[in-house]
Amino acid sequence: SEARAVAPVPGPGVVEVYAGADDEAEERYLVVELVRGKTLRQLLTDEQYLPPEVAAAIGIELGLALDHAHGLGVIHRDVKPENVLLRSLPEGRTSDEYSEKLVKLTDFGIAKLLDAQGVTSTGQVLGSPAHMAPEQIEGGEVSARSDVFGLGVLLYECMVGKLPFDGKNPAQVLRRVLEGAFTPSERARPTIGAGLGAIVDRALAKDAKDRYASTLEVAEALRAELRLLGFEEPATEIAAFFQDPKQYRVDFEA
Repeated sequence: SEARAVAPVPGPGVVEVYAGADDEAEERYLVVELVRGKTLRQLLTDEQYLPPEVAAAIGIELGLALDHAHGLGVIHRDVKPENVLLRSLPEGRTSDEYSEKLVKLTDFGIAKLLDAQGVTSTGQVLGSPAHMAPEQIEGGEVSARSDVFGLGVLLYECMVGKLPFDGKNPAQVLRRVLEGAFTPSERARPTIGAGLGAIVDRALAKDAKDRYASTLEVAEALRAELRLLGFEEPATEIAAFFQDPKQYRVDFEA
């Protein structure tokens, strides 16, 4: 399913699937692009939270990758740190010398599975509870705005250090998502600032119509805010942080 979902989607921010087993093959396999590094989840486990401007720079890359997929009619439906791969820069190379994308989105399997004929009508809920949009949980129409919500959850967790909607069990989490109850990001961690905080909070709006219309709009809003803050080259910030997170924090906070 993933091979068929991603086959038409290859883009600079999407992990490429090169080949998959035919239906008649004895063994099932996927041949996919190798990204040396770690997942965003592993980075968050190590760092707890990211400098908000670095998180915003990652959000720009993901927003563009998702918009590319949306343009081809594919909604991801499971945007979360586990599905974001972060490429390590080769030893001795700087971001200026290395043209490969450092942030890559993977795992379009659920996207294809839910698009399969008959599956959407069964009312199944597939995805990670804390990252799913309300309309996805309720079995309603899923659109690009559903991935805007998922991107908002990811940005919130990266900047604040915890999920906007949490609970003791999946049912509690789902209820909180449906209620749209979360602590605004800037209040949860004031160093995020009002500008970035407003972007994240709008992406998390309970009603799809109140969110950004596309992940491209999210990326453009993040880029404009970073520019106001003096960050002209977001990708450079990502590379600098990946190379030495602790030293980056020292310089950044100063």
